[in-house]
Amino acid sequence: MTDFMVLPNVPMAPVTSPDIPFGPNWGYQIKWDGVRTPVRLDGKGGVELFSKRVEPRNDRFPEIVELLTPLRIGACVLDGEIAYFDGSRPNFQRVLVGVNRKKYDDNLIFVAFDLLYDNAIDIRALPFKERYDRLAAKFPEKQPRVFVSDLVYDGHALWEWVNNREWEGIISKRLDSPYVEGKKHKYWYKKRKELRIVAEAVGIKLKSGHVSSLVLRYEDRYVGHVSGIDLASKQILQQFMQLHPGECPFPVVSAGMKKSDIKWLSVPFQCKVAALEFSDAGILRQPKLIGFGGGEI
Repeated sequence: MTDFMVLPNVPMAPVTSPDIPFGPNWGYQIKWDGVRTPVRLDGKGGVELFSKRVEPRNDRFPEIVELLTPLRIGACVLDGEIAYFDGSRPNFQRVLVGVNRKKYDDNLIFVAFDLLYDNAIDIRALPFKERYDRLAAKFPEKQPRVFVSDLVYDGHALWEWVNNREWEGIISKRLDSPYVEGKKHKYWYKKRKELRIVAEAVGIKLKSGHVSSLVLRYEDRYVGHVSGIDLASKQILQQFMQLHPGECPFPVVSAGMKKSDIKWLSVPFQCKVAALEFSDAGILRQPKLIGFGGGEI
């Protein structure tokens, strides 16, 4: 396929925010927890999938190519997400390509949320609402595995819906926003739900002899490790591990952990940790340390 519709160097990305902007100029979409995938269609059945680094991805997701090949919606560029829907919610771990994913998986779906080219014409300078309306018109009926993400105007209600169903979060978009590359803008914001737990630190991982992260146990199982420890706490932990040496509490550890310099503790201590979720393997995804001790989180 020719490069007659030039893709951005990087897709437009929402900026993380703890708040949801409100007002008549804002619309809201579910944040689909998957793999960002711009798609170029030549209007004649030709399909090109790209990563967010604009690298070809047809070979990685042949099932999505097969889904999009029958579309006859003109030469266009869609921005969207490839997700794995497990029947309740998107599952990020299962959409990743690896030893645990089948070569062909009909649980993968494509969710479009923006339109960059329409009939081979660059429309990125148009307001988001107009781009979205053009996109929605190309998909008048929602199919089970290829559809346009809904645009709603009640951010509070959508946030409540997402939290009740334990989905990842929402994207807030200015309806008058152009499509710009990356995050250097004030047009799109994302708010993610957080999982918060009180875990036990059962080991201290060292890097070049210095405290680097804490090895965590939750409900008697390994759930990963967390960094983000301030300097004063590192100094205290350096002394604590010397006073309370112990043995590994887990019956099995990964090859990576065996190679790591970990000082196991005979006296575990509690710490508060936030994360996006538990992975299929039971490991915390993107954990961050909130504080030490138990109590309310």
